[in-house]
Amino acid sequence: MVQRDWFPVLDTYWLDDLSPFQLLLGTLVVGSITTALILVGYIFVLMVIRNRRKRWADTLQARIEDEISIWLAGDYSTWELVISFREELKKDPRAGGVILTVILATSKLFRQEGQAALRELLTSLNLHRTCYRLLKSGHWYEQAYATRIISQLQMVLALPLLKRKLTTRNMTLRLELITAMVSLGDQTWLRDVENTSFRLSDWEQILLLERFRRMDISQLPPFDAWLTSSHPDWMLFGIRLCRHFNRFDKVTELGGLLRTDNERIQMAVLDAFEYLGSPETIPFLIDYIRKATGERLIRALQVLGNQGDPDVIDLIVGYTDHTDGTVRFTALKALKEIGLSRDELAGLTTEPRYIDHLFDPKLS
Repeated sequence: MVQRDWFPVLDTYWLDDLSPFQLLLGTLVVGSITTALILVGYIFVLMVIRNRRKRWADTLQARIEDEISIWLAGDYSTWELVISFREELKKDPRAGGVILTVILATSKLFRQEGQAALRELLTSLNLHRTCYRLLKSGHWYEQAYATRIISQLQMVLALPLLKRKLTTRNMTLRLELITAMVSLGDQTWLRDVENTSFRLSDWEQILLLERFRRMDISQLPPFDAWLTSSHPDWMLFGIRLCRHFNRFDKVTELGGLLRTDNERIQMAVLDAFEYLGSPETIPFLIDYIRKATGERLIRALQVLGNQGDPDVIDLIVGYTDHTDGTVRFTALKALKEIGLSRDELAGLTTEPRYIDHLFDPKLS
């Protein structure tokens, strides 16, 4: 076997006379390794900076929380606290963000008197200007954060800024804006928000309803104004609010909405009538049933039956021989809710299975 000497070969092909391809390959390898090392170093530096900032923020937050606790206990005057916080702001302007966070968290523990004191503290530190600046930010989450602070601390002077943001397309921000303006007691936004060209989705309505539920009745907006809105979404929301807050005084207005062409509006009114259970709804239901078809007729029969008024028995009996089997069954079920016996219902239908389904728990 011939023993090959690799060193002369290596010297010939790689060391003395490198081809352009070999030079390019070597350059790429060296460049890649250098770039990777630089990136690793850069990431490491960022991690160190981030950890330092986090430790600084945590330490500062703990110190601020302690000072606010002492102030709330009466051992610190407002002026002493302001001087202390101003010193922190002189050391590092970023302390303003930490102070804002602590004030917002603290304000949630107090009613209006405590919030007024915190609002005074915020103003003394000129941090309210920070909120206004965040409202003008290009990032929706910063605007939403500022809106929450304004709402929580009842910063009424910020209302004009909030109104100008109502045309936003961001759902979360718009919910924060509406909630804030309701909390601040301003009702002119009702007209402004209704006149925007954006629809109010079912999800937005649910979230707004949850926020309204946490408010005092006196804080709620006059949502019945939406019953006459030209926008179906806002009209629908007004109906749902009337239902949830038991607005029996709006039965007549709700009944009038059954004449609209919008099926969602009609179904929402029927849901409201069923929930309210007022005898005043019966005349509207009777008129509606005579013209309704399909799902709307079925739903109206259910609602009318749940009212339990024996005066509507003859009307409902007329639907026990309807061409639609679902309508026939719903009519029988409505009559059962009113109080008809099994024998009475059996005399109204030629289909015993309907009666079995109504009275047999295993089938119903």
